[in-house]
Amino acid sequence: MMTGSGSRFLPRKGINDVNRAIRRVVSHAGKNVPFYRDAFHKAGVFTADIRGIDDLPVLPVTDRLELMTGGPAFYLRLGVDLLKLTVKHTTGTTGTPVMIHMNFMEQAFRKLTLLDSLRRNAKITWPFELVDVGPEQKDQSTKVFQQVGPVKIIRLFRAMPLEDQIEILRHSKPALIQGRPSTLWQLALALQQKAVRPPVPRLVLTGAEMLFPHVRRLLEGVFGCRVADYYNCEEVGNLAWECPEHSDRMHPNTATSWMEAVDRDGHPVPNGQEGHLVVTNLYNHTMPFIRYALGDRGILLDAEVCSCGFTGPVMRLTEGRDENFIILPDGKEITPRLMYDVVNTGFPHDEPGWHLIDYIRTFQIVQEARDLIVVKAVPGPLYSETIWREVQNNIQRLHPAFRFQAVLVDDLSPEPGKKFHQILSSHNSLWRREQNTQSESGKNSR
Repeated sequence: MMTGSGSRFLPRKGINDVNRAIRRVVSHAGKNVPFYRDAFHKAGVFTADIRGIDDLPVLPVTDRLELMTGGPAFYLRLGVDLLKLTVKHTTGTTGTPVMIHMNFMEQAFRKLTLLDSLRRNAKITWPFELVDVGPEQKDQSTKVFQQVGPVKIIRLFRAMPLEDQIEILRHSKPALIQGRPSTLWQLALALQQKAVRPPVPRLVLTGAEMLFPHVRRLLEGVFGCRVADYYNCEEVGNLAWECPEHSDRMHPNTATSWMEAVDRDGHPVPNGQEGHLVVTNLYNHTMPFIRYALGDRGILLDAEVCSCGFTGPVMRLTEGRDENFIILPDGKEITPRLMYDVVNTGFPHDEPGWHLIDYIRTFQIVQEARDLIVVKAVPGPLYSETIWREVQNNIQRLHPAFRFQAVLVDDLSPEPGKKFHQILSSHNSLWRREQNTQSESGKNSR
């Protein structure tokens, strides 16, 4: 993977490699990406002064809404051929979906570092099967069965009935099972209730949501193996992996990004203190993410030589995605990601030149009553009430007793220090009851 890019495509980077990668991405972005050229100029920053990690705090924090507002001509490298790029979409858990563009080398490196992070927690031999539980059918991930080199991927899509997911899983031989805690928890509950013993993988990987103790215990009991939590995002790939020796800590992936914990003004907080997490992507020059706000909170600890063998940063994720299950009028519960799909697929994303952010800056789904779904939205410059027609149809297909209401608001920013929740419900789902029971148990044991 080594090219003239030097440290950019090193699959394992030391601190000197990270500093070189930071210099390159900041210099490149300041010259070739209009968004960062303007942002650095406004902040009075000269890219030649950015020599590495210690200089990052002088750069402004990047907000995904302002990044996406200008469109591809603003946030992509000048002169890039859009037809030669891979495009991924975030799941929209921050309320503002983001399109991520990469060239072939950047996409290949992203996959390499994802595989390398898996090897931190499981011995991988080729070929192997990976069961992906609860993904959305989007981008290049649209087939249930897909062979990617030596890896057979089996996708149990979130819209697939649980009975079908269980039947496919029973006939698989997965080395790894991965998914969001909420979707894995729902599948594990169904397996337990139906007394079905699934194949035993080497490892169950969770990510994209907070992993709570009651979920970890259920997954370990049902799948009969260790569970490891991973911190990933579409903008970067793998950000950190659970330490194989200490489940209460993670190791940031310095091959892909450099992570900071900052206060509300973007200034670094001392190690050991909770802050907002921002990352700088070290390999994507097509669409740079520099001091990019993730919307999560965490604690960075002093780097050390860990008993697992890793030498480098240590962190704890303290607040991340924690959405609410939705309870249908008939009492059935569905995962928050399925509820998001119901709304999001009502927008005409596939229409040429159509971008959601032009119509809606950000949105939030709220179950205000057992039979009422409200979508709160901050309108964009092209907003029209017609965008809700298919959304309403989707919600009534989910359950005919559901009513739908769209409410326009000026802002959906959470209170200072709080996490934005894409899906909210006032109803006490089984997920929430189990979580609250665990929380009360933890308080009583202290």
